[in-house]
Amino acid sequence: MQDNLSIVVSKNELNNNVQEASGLMSPKIMETRYYEGCGREGPIRCIFLAEFHPVAGPKISCQFPEDYVSKELFDSINAYIIPKPQIQKCTMTINALGHKIIGYPIRIDNSRYERNMYMFNLCFVCDSWSKTVQYEPVVKKLGEHLTIMEEETRFVSSGSTKLPTLLAHLLHDLNTYRKATLVEGDTVMHLKVLEVRKDPSTVHDYDVPALVASVGLPRPGRQPRIAPPEGTETIQSQEHLDVEDDEPFEVDMEAEWDLTTRQILPYINGYNHVSKIASDTNVEKTLVKSCIQNLVYYGVVTLIPVLKFSNMYRATPNLTRLFNDPELQKSCLAFIKSECEKEKPALSDVLNVLCALQQGTTLRDVCERFLASPTDPFDVRRLIVFAQLHDLIKCLKRYPVYIRNPNRLNGFNNRLDSMLGIRRLFTGRHNTDEICCLARIDHGTLDQIIEDDPNVAIIWR
Repeated sequence: MQDNLSIVVSKNELNNNVQEASGLMSPKIMETRYYEGCGREGPIRCIFLAEFHPVAGPKISCQFPEDYVSKELFDSINAYIIPKPQIQKCTMTINALGHKIIGYPIRIDNSRYERNMYMFNLCFVCDSWSKTVQYEPVVKKLGEHLTIMEEETRFVSSGSTKLPTLLAHLLHDLNTYRKATLVEGDTVMHLKVLEVRKDPSTVHDYDVPALVASVGLPRPGRQPRIAPPEGTETIQSQEHLDVEDDEPFEVDMEAEWDLTTRQILPYINGYNHVSKIASDTNVEKTLVKSCIQNLVYYGVVTLIPVLKFSNMYRATPNLTRLFNDPELQKSCLAFIKSECEKEKPALSDVLNVLCALQQGTTLRDVCERFLASPTDPFDVRRLIVFAQLHDLIKCLKRYPVYIRNPNRLNGFNNRLDSMLGIRRLFTGRHNTDEICCLARIDHGTLDQIIEDDPNVAIIWR
């Protein structure tokens, strides 16, 4: 049986009271510039408790605000509020007549009730266009909590005088603070409306995770952190990257991470890609990917391309923010400052490097032009990481394409080609970082293969 059920009720499916109910609806609700699926969250307009009375049938026993859901409207949809036994204890969403109603119907079988059973449903009412998936866990938890209270003290079926106050308290706190605490006797229940984000993109072997809190971007629920910790142990590189590993970015190991996350967090430093993290931590690669994808979902980590001095970068229109935003300037200069320098680098030097990044010029060329002194004023690798995470620059990737031209000799080493199967990856869909991870070769070997074969062209994008 499915746990979630969404019901969109059309006029043809409702009973004869539909026209009366729709006539009572507010024009403000019916005529709105928002629409179902627009992705906007709206407030909870009403909370009501419906039950099945042994004589009167389905009815609203309590609601706040009072009379928000009219009797005519409820009678037209009560078959979905108090549904058949097959869909009891399922989170349901009913979108009908300008309202979206989220509920979790409960049925308790017990001989102490008149019909040997008791059915009720605590429902949230929102606007028809509103996104309501974030309320589903709250409604479910409330339903299960009321079930326990009903089985112990008949709190719901006895018509407790505390119900109106409870519903008013819920509506106010969930709309205002997105959380609420209910206290009934010795029982305390905490509710919280969680933010529902889009599913993160797939994590690849060649992706490089970086902690967003380490580059001036706020981690959810925490203040931005800029300066990395000092005195941490460096990790020697074992891979094909042409940069050396730096000390790990700031990691909050006091948080209640799971064991896998605790194991890989020290290796998330903005330079190590997924394959290297899995190799260095001796953790299965699929687990590392799942863990990093989870961190991306919660905004703790973001993904950037592998940093190499042979890469090409280009400035984005967002680079103008660095000219005009004092806070961004301060965060950038503090983050990229070299340890040997007591004073922060000049903003003009930073802007010269970033503005010089363009297609046709590698990062190594820019460094040789602007950072030729023995003691660099700042760490250019940190600058590249910072600029990518703030969308100031974009990395241009190389995509090899094998062109079958009979007029060109095949420069491939046949033995190497058959051993590695490189040619099948030259389709224009795999960048060089991905090919190196898939074929388990370094960039130098791949560059030599590409250079030796005149039938291979490079697409930059």
